[in-house]
Order: sequence, then structure tokens, then C-alpha cells
Amino acid sequence: MALARILVIEDDEDVARLEQTVLERAGYEVRVTASGAEGLELADSMKPDVVILDVGLPDISGLDVCTSLSNSNNAFILMVSGHSREQDILLGLGLGADDYITKPFSGNEVVARIASFLRRREKFSVKKEKPNTLQLGGALLDRDFHTLLNNGTTSSLTALEFRLLWFLAEAEGRLLTRAQILEQVWNDTSGVPTRVVDVHVAALRKKLGEIDAPLEIASVRGIGYRLDKK
Repeated sequence: MALARILVIEDDEDVARLEQTVLERAGYEVRVTASGAEGLELADSMKPDVVILDVGLPDISGLDVCTSLSNSNNAFILMVSGHSREQDILLGLGLGADDYITKPFSGNEVVARIASFLRRREKFSVKKEKPNTLQLGGALLDRDFHTLLNNGTTSSLTALEFRLLWFLAEAEGRLLTRAQILEQVWNDTSGVPTRVVDVHVAALRKKLGEIDAPLEIASVRGIGYRLDKK
């Protein structure tokens, strides 16, 4: 089995060294860069399974790098920052990051987060081996391209948005709690605030509206969400 590939984009040499050391010891293939621009180039060439991305980079905002990665790459994104305010965490997650870790952190915590991502990928691929597409009324959800197609118009989804919409679609008409969504879509990342579900649902609603998809994500206050056909 090929080693999982981890790309570290971090300009703090001590933090980058810690991440590289503990991840290589855990058996992963690791590449490191301190530049956001070079990080995007490496992501395109090496096709990492996970990107560990610092928010404060010297050349490009880590938030901008996150947006680019989420739109062009299927890697999980673990954002790193010295800020622990909830609004900062939700901003990063809303831009496509899968999880968020604040400095200082231990090497064991980084390894645990990466292992969680990879378990989630394995769990999703095994359970969802078939089919590659899912018909939602007149719309089509395509796993190969991470897109939602409706009447000839396509909306591109981030990897996380795709997993979330697929999970809602499989339970069409059934109310799912935020806890259920976090467990199935985010797997066992217990540190993720439940409000992050709201952030990604809002992003999905916007994309559904942009292509006039015959779908709506209904909310039940204080409980969760349900996908309905219009």
C-alpha cells in the first residue's frame, strides 16, 4: 500500500520541523514548504492526501490558499493558526478546511488528526464504492468530478461539500441531527464546533440556488437538517 502523502505549508521552521518529524515517524510521505505559492504548485504535482496549512504565510494568505486548494484538490485540509476565536475557526472551515488546530499543539495531536482524515476517506470509499452518481430529482450528483449537474448547468463542490450533500441525499426526507452529520461527514473530529455544519449547509444552499437545483435543505431549529426535493 502506498504511503499517504502529506503536504505541510508552514513558514515557522520549528513548527514545520515538528510536523515533518512526527508524521515521517508515523509512516507518511511528507513534503514541506514555507511558501503559499510553492505550496499550491506542490499540491498540483504531488496530489497530497492531506495538506497542513498555516494561516499566516509570508507571501499569500493561508485563507486564500485554502480556497484555491478546496476548489482544485481533493486533499483534506488541516488549518493551523495561533488564533483560537470561534469566528476565526468557522471562517477557515467555511472556506473549505476540514479541521482546524491552534498553536501550540503536540505532535501526537497532529498525527491523530491526520489518521482521522485517512480513516474518514477509507470509510467513505468503502461504503460508497457504488454508485458513482446519485440522481436527485432532475439533478445529478457525480462522485468522479465532485459536481452537481442540473439542466446543463454544473456546480463544482469542495470535497467536504460533496460528502455533506451525498450524506443528506442518501437520507432524503429524513431529519439528520448536527451530531449525526459531524459523525458521518467529519468522522471523529470531536473538536469541530457544531456550528461548522451550519456554515457548510449555507454554502451548499448557495450553490444549489446558483444552478436552480430542484432541491432544498430544510432546517429544524436546534436539531439539524433535511434534504427535500422541491
